[in-house]
Amino acid sequence: MDVYNILYEQALSPAALDFLESSAMTKYNTMEIGERISSIMQSPYYSRQAIQHSLELGCVDYIKLSEKLTEQSRLLKDIQLGRRSTRVFKEYISLAELSACLSSAYFITERFEEHSHHLARRSIASGGALYPIDLYYIALNTEDLDSGVYAYNPHYERLESWLHFASKEKLQREVMKIFPPEILGSWDMKMVSGIMLFVASLNRVACKYGDRGLRFALMDVGSICQNLHLSACCNHIACCAIGGYLDHEINRFMQFQEPNEQVLLTMFIGK
Repeated sequence: MDVYNILYEQALSPAALDFLESSAMTKYNTMEIGERISSIMQSPYYSRQAIQHSLELGCVDYIKLSEKLTEQSRLLKDIQLGRRSTRVFKEYISLAELSACLSSAYFITERFEEHSHHLARRSIASGGALYPIDLYYIALNTEDLDSGVYAYNPHYERLESWLHFASKEKLQREVMKIFPPEILGSWDMKMVSGIMLFVASLNRVACKYGDRGLRFALMDVGSICQNLHLSACCNHIACCAIGGYLDHEINRFMQFQEPNEQVLLTMFIGK
């Protein structure tokens, strides 16, 4: 291994890159994916079968867990009970509400000296503390925030301008090209305050872990997604994770360099 070029060479194998491409949503497979989704959701029988996700071992010995919770555990459970994926928005969020949501969901928890292998830890567990996922925010209708695309910098807890648009209407037209109607269905995009993007810098984790780093990147997405859901619940914000977008179009829109820079998930935010 040429360690001097490890940060610049393609660290993912052709098989891993094939997985990314074969799982991408494109203009050519949205109809097929939409039909698959609707065929499941429109049949009560198949819907029930698909969501039978509880593990059933049959007749086995078991140990009942205690129902007594500490005050902290009860508080955490109450927050999770309030978490919902919301598809109908009625109001726009403000910059202050967005700030509260981000700052309590994904932030720096510990800083280290320069000689350490790790410069800082964040509010999720990440393989090797490499944190390959960055957050970007498409501000469509966020009060007190100009329309455009912003990168979230957790080190300083601030939004940094990424893409400018001459008008809100132009930005919305570009966004509508990314989310196909066959997948979105009845979403009213005019009421969406903004869209959070979970963006992977895959070589950041693959240079150390190879193809296995792709798993770790997906784990990070899940952790940040859950944190944002819980933070949104605490701040009386509504959100819904959305996987129905055109992969190559959104990456081109964001001016990312594929395959190492990839949008792995989006989240619509409103009230």
